[in-house]
Amino acid sequence: MGTATARRSFVDISRVRRNHERRNLIVSGRPKRGTLTSELSRSNCKSMDRPTAKRTNAQPDEAPKQMPQAFFPDVATVHFALEAGRIGVWSWDIATDAVTWSSNIESMIGLAPETFGGTFSRFTKDVHDEDRGRVLEAVKAAMRTGDPYEVRFRFAPRPGRAEIWIQAAGTIITKDGAPVRMIGLCHEVTDQVNLQEELRSRAKQQEALAQLGERALLETDIERLFNDVVATVAITLPVDFVKVIELLPGGNDLLLRAGFGWQSDFIGSIVMTKEQDDYATHILESIVPVVTEDFANEKRFTVPQYLRNHRCVSGMSTVITAHDGRAYGVLGVCTKAPRRFSLQDISFLAAVANLVAGAIHRRQLEQRHELLIRELRHRSGNLFSQLLALLSQTARNSRNMDELISKYQARVLALANAHRLITEAGWKSTSLAELLRVVLGPYLERTDAVGPDVDLDPDPTFSLSAALHELAANAIKYGSLSRPQGRLDLSWSVARTRSGVTLTFDWVERNGPPARRPRRTGFGSRLIALVIERQMNGEVHSNYTREGFSTRLIVPLAHERWPTEDSDVPSPTKNA
Repeated sequence: MGTATARRSFVDISRVRRNHERRNLIVSGRPKRGTLTSELSRSNCKSMDRPTAKRTNAQPDEAPKQMPQAFFPDVATVHFALEAGRIGVWSWDIATDAVTWSSNIESMIGLAPETFGGTFSRFTKDVHDEDRGRVLEAVKAAMRTGDPYEVRFRFAPRPGRAEIWIQAAGTIITKDGAPVRMIGLCHEVTDQVNLQEELRSRAKQQEALAQLGERALLETDIERLFNDVVATVAITLPVDFVKVIELLPGGNDLLLRAGFGWQSDFIGSIVMTKEQDDYATHILESIVPVVTEDFANEKRFTVPQYLRNHRCVSGMSTVITAHDGRAYGVLGVCTKAPRRFSLQDISFLAAVANLVAGAIHRRQLEQRHELLIRELRHRSGNLFSQLLALLSQTARNSRNMDELISKYQARVLALANAHRLITEAGWKSTSLAELLRVVLGPYLERTDAVGPDVDLDPDPTFSLSAALHELAANAIKYGSLSRPQGRLDLSWSVARTRSGVTLTFDWVERNGPPARRPRRTGFGSRLIALVIERQMNGEVHSNYTREGFSTRLIVPLAHERWPTEDSDVPSPTKNA
C-alpha cells in the first residue's frame, strides 16, 4: 500500500468523548515539509465516510521514525477553543468529491443545520459568483504544485443577510505522488474585511475631496468643475447616477445643471418643481441629507417621475447651501440596485456639496468684482446724465419752484435708496421684498404683498426702483393711497420663457377713486416705460377702471443664482 505525503504536519488526537460517543479531531499545525500521513480521523464533523486512522510519519524510502508528541494534551480544550474562535475544520476527498466539515461551519456561513450537500461541487455552487473563479483557481494551484491552499471568499448572498466573508487555508495530502485529499481550517473574517474596505473607502474619498478642492480653486470654468464633481462622485462611491441640480430664481424650479449616468438630453432640463414635487421640498427643507434605501417603499414623499423612468432604487441627496443659508440647489446620487449608504458615504456627499457651494460663491465673487468695475465706470458716466435729465423733465412738468424741488428731491431720493441697497449688499443681488419695503415704507400696513423670494441684480434694481417710486407717488397723490380706506395689492412670480428668467409684477389699487386714462402721458408714465421697456426690454400693461388703477410689469431678469458660461434657455421638464 502506498504512502501519503502531507505539506503540513498533522496530529491525530483521538479518544474524545462528547455526547457519550468516541470521536476523532484533526487540528492542522504549521507547514512542515516531508511529513507523511494516511487517512486522517475527524471529530465533530458532518461526514459521509469515516476511515480508520493510520498514522505514519516517515519520509519516502526511509525507515519509520518515532511519532511526534501530542499537539495539545487536552483534546476537549482544543475542541472548545475552536468553537470559541469560530474556527471550522474541513476535509475534501478528491476521488469521491466528498467534503466533511465541522458542524459549526454551517452556522458560521448562515446555513441551516444538516443542509450542506456534502460534496465539493455543491460547495462551489454556494460560493459567491464573483469569488468562485478565484476559489477554483486556488484549489487547482494547490493540487498542481502541492503548496498550501489559502483563499478569502464570500458565500452567495441570502435574503435578509449581509455578505459573509470566509478565510480558508489547507494543505494537500498525496498518495504515490498524486493528490488524494485536502484538509484545512476556515473562519469568518467579515468584520476584518469590512474594516479594511472602510479604511480603503475613506482614503479614496479623502483623496477625491482633496483633488476636487484643488480643482475648485484653479478651475475658472464652472461647468467643467461640475462635470468633474459628478464623475468623481460616481467613481468614488460608486453609484449609477449623480446629479447637480440648481434651484432657479423664484425658488420653485430645479434645473439639472450637470449629471452622470442620465440620458444625454436630460442635462439642462427642469427635473422638479417645488409646487408639484414634494421630494424637492423635502430635500430643501431638511437639515441633513435625505437617504432612501428603496424608492418603491418610500412613504415620506412622492418619488419624481424622472427617478422612476431611470429605474432608480436607492439614493441620497443633500442641499448645496450658500454661506448665508440660502439653498443653491441639490447634490444627489442614485443606484439601480438596492444600496444601504453608510454614514461615511453620507458625510462624503455632504462634504462635496460644501465644496460645490464654495466654488459657486467664489465664482460669484469674481463675477461681482468684474461687474463692480464695469458698473463704476458705467455709472460714473451715467449718474450725472440721469440727474440732469430728471431735473429737466421734472422742471418741465412742474408749476412752480416748490413743486419742482419736492418732485426732484423725491426722485433723487429713490435713486439714492436703490444705490444704498446695492452698495450695502456689496454690489450683489438685492431682494425684491427689501426693495418694496424701502419704496413703500410708510404704507406697508396698507399693502398686501405675495410672491416668491426673488433676488435682483443691480441693473434691474435701479430700473424697478425708479418704476416703483413713480407708481407709489401716483397712488399717494391720485390713487388708492390717497384715501384712508385705500389698499394696495402686490403680487409677483418668476418663470422661464424664451427670453430667459422673467419677472411678472402686478400692481393693483383697491378702494380708491376711479381711475381715468390721462389725456396726455405724464413724466412718471414716460419714466416707467423708459426704464421697463427700453432699458430692460420688458413690457408695461396698465388698466384704468372704476375699481382703480392697475398695471403689470413684465421684466426679463439677467440674474442667475449660479454662475454660467452661456445664456441657453433650459428645456421644459422632461420625464426621460
